Amino acid sequence: MSTKYELIINYIKTEIEGGNFKDKLPSIRALAIKFSCSNSTVIRAYSELEKENIIYALPKSGYFVVDNQLNSFGIVENGQIDLSSGEPCSSILPYEEFQECINSAISRYKQSIFAYGNSCGFEPFKQTVCTMFEKNNIKSSIDRIMISSGAQQALSILSLMPFPNGKKSILIEQPTYNIYLKWLTEGNLNIHSIKRNFDGIDMNELEDLFKNKDIKFFYTMPRLQNPLGTSYGEEEKKQIAYLAEKYDVYILEDDYLSDLNDSPSMPIASYDNSQKVIYIKSFSKILMPSIRLAACSLPENLADTFDSYGVYMDLVSGVPFQAALNLYITNGYYSNYINVLKKFYKNKMRILKNQFEKFTALDLKFFIPDNGLYTSIELPDSINAEELINNLNSRDVDIRNINYFYLKDFNFNKGFRISVTKPSEDMIIKAIDILYSEMDKMLSSNSIKKNTLLEI
Repeated sequence: MSTKYELIINYIKTEIEGGNFKDKLPSIRALAIKFSCSNSTVIRAYSELEKENIIYALPKSGYFVVDNQLNSFGIVENGQIDLSSGEPCSSILPYEEFQECINSAISRYKQSIFAYGNSCGFEPFKQTVCTMFEKNNIKSSIDRIMISSGAQQALSILSLMPFPNGKKSILIEQPTYNIYLKWLTEGNLNIHSIKRNFDGIDMNELEDLFKNKDIKFFYTMPRLQNPLGTSYGEEEKKQIAYLAEKYDVYILEDDYLSDLNDSPSMPIASYDNSQKVIYIKSFSKILMPSIRLAACSLPENLADTFDSYGVYMDLVSGVPFQAALNLYITNGYYSNYINVLKKFYKNKMRILKNQFEKFTALDLKFFIPDNGLYTSIELPDSINAEELINNLNSRDVDIRNINYFYLKDFNFNKGFRISVTKPSEDMIIKAIDILYSEMDKMLSSNSIKKNTLLEI
């Protein structure tokens, strides 16, 4: 005869297999009542299921189904599998926990979060961010922390404001973040660029640009770069910090996926001994897009100017969301969510990497990181990127042309970016099978054409 905790285990497994439990599992109390047993019996059953990697626990949130929570979330819009968008999958966003923190913030802070507040940020949130930065070896202080309405606003302010080095031009990687790239070009700002590929950048070229061009700051994504998905090595990051000090150039480090990085990798800011690195951490991309919050750690000689320009541009960034996010972090929800998110994207990248093993026979260059949101593929001359993208679109797969991430007059390598944010693992497998089929077809067709021409 089965014991109560064995009955609970069998019940949970059956309900999961039947599709009745797709996300959050019943509470301990609910199961204790259902099976007329103690809470400890339910906890024991849940512990066994955790050991089998069928479920997982989030403190203060409950128990969740591993396969469904981490693998089956995905969005199909109008029959299309979306590998082009960088917007996070809405199914995994922590609505309930964040709603709890919004309600708590209103109860705790009341009128103070609905007034204009401090232009450079809500003080408790700034202190929490400062502590987070210090844990990641980023030397800062609460006076140097500024909160902006997303990373985009911080980038805009820094691009427009004067710098102590008196220089006017902005150096960007190619390819780079497409929205910022468009903002720079539409604003007719002075831009220089340096090519970045799967091997990184040419450090000699970087030094030459720092030395001979009027570079105010160098905008870079050292870790899990968008769109390449690559990261700089530690020596490269140290060298960038060294060159910044040597030639009086600031580094604008956009570490938008900092929480998905694995620890021996460090930000450039951790190697900054001369206060030349501006470090930006976005909470919008990693948590919820609509909260539009980012935190910046600035050199002391930039903080006041940044604050002034921020007031002119936006006055103050959403204080209620800052207060709610502060509680979300300090209550432990954020670190728990990041642990889930790391596994969520790591699983997707693992599937993507496995799928791309079949591409070794094709003439391709690509890099797939162990974690992150993006990877990019460089196409051979024999494949027309637009034709491939159109063919995929006709088969309900959307990918993003890499030319969106380059200046128009830059001699870029043709290819495309893949994002794993929206599709489930099953959708990724299906989409990459279609991609392989289309590329193989195009390569075979081009080969036949060449042979026919040679025969003639």
